[in-house]
Amino acid sequence: MVFKLFGWKKQSAPQPEAPAKPVMDTDAILEEMRARTGADTRAAELPAWALLFRSPFKSYPAPTSWLGGVPRAPRSFSWPKGDNGRPLSFVAQIDLSAMADAPGLPEAGALLVFTGDGYAVQVLSSAEVEQSQPVSPPWGLPDLKDLGYWGQGNRFNAWAVDPVPFISRNGEIRPSAFPDPFAQPSQWIGTWGLAALEAGVVVQALEKELRMLESRAELRRKREAEGNGGNWPAHAEQQHAHWIMMKENAPNVMAALQAWHDRAVSMPKEGPVDQEELAAVLSARMSLSGKMQNNYGTKHLMGGNAHMVWTEILKQMPAEQKNHDFSSIPPEFRPFVEAKITDWRGHRLFGLEPEFPNNFEDLRGQDPLISIAADPLVGTETEHDYGFSIWLNRETMAQGRHGGGQLIHHCAV
Repeated sequence: MVFKLFGWKKQSAPQPEAPAKPVMDTDAILEEMRARTGADTRAAELPAWALLFRSPFKSYPAPTSWLGGVPRAPRSFSWPKGDNGRPLSFVAQIDLSAMADAPGLPEAGALLVFTGDGYAVQVLSSAEVEQSQPVSPPWGLPDLKDLGYWGQGNRFNAWAVDPVPFISRNGEIRPSAFPDPFAQPSQWIGTWGLAALEAGVVVQALEKELRMLESRAELRRKREAEGNGGNWPAHAEQQHAHWIMMKENAPNVMAALQAWHDRAVSMPKEGPVDQEELAAVLSARMSLSGKMQNNYGTKHLMGGNAHMVWTEILKQMPAEQKNHDFSSIPPEFRPFVEAKITDWRGHRLFGLEPEFPNNFEDLRGQDPLISIAADPLVGTETEHDYGFSIWLNRETMAQGRHGGGQLIHHCAV
């Protein structure tokens, strides 16, 4: 009767024990990841050549080295294709006579570099360079946007470069051979016209921040008047404390900044700025900065921010000239713009690439041949990368062979 009501329960066969999960050896994994960087066998310093842009405001002989644009090659030149059969994008042509003792390269001729779905490196002899002419891009060359870049069209912007030798040292993001010309405001706020522009940027940013803080403070007062204040979260309390500080201290600094701006506007735009007056107004700004919380936007402007000034200058340029034609730049801004363009931009041949924080390619026994940074002037910016490089086995590269390597995109995230 019991079986009729509840059914017969069949006895299940004993199940075999599940295999034990392997214990993850974290130390071994970390050691393998570190070994894959190849740092153990890489020299602590290597010779390198920075690819520095020429000034757009000076006259030069015809360039023999450049990034972007099109290559110059003999009529017999065959445009290389990538792994999927599509033509590769031209990246650089470098005059080898400008590079003494480059590993595995002849003393004269030209180095041509292409990337895309793979990479290609070609070396032209001196005789081939003498017979060279501009090569039109082939049919089917993909648009830069199809490759993930933000540049326009199907070729990178052409920029004449000069290879400048230096010693590349392990761990250096900016080579010590190229000191930062924007480390201190006194180094780059050189004319009254630029001083007026910079002060205007800061004043506008402070005004915007004060309006935002006042709006949020008013909302807080309204909620408290309605009895809905309660316990404010920590970030709201920090923001309110920042507002109180700014309300007490910012007006005097803004008045000094406005007076400095008006003084700069009244002076000849190309005239040299008074460095003592500049130092005084910067001192007042830094006093306010020391009281500001780190998570508010204007703090990074108080000590002078060359990038924000550069952005503001670009905004004033005609759209069709941005990032490649600087002929419309006013004279008072040209020393600053020239310094921005000709400064170290991260493009180089050979040397040492700083360790990749988000890449895990196996680089053992390899060194970089060329590194190209994400650069809006060239059109190599992307959403997720801060540059790319071509890595080759150091022994075969020293023998002048440039195949069998890998194109690495430097992942930002």
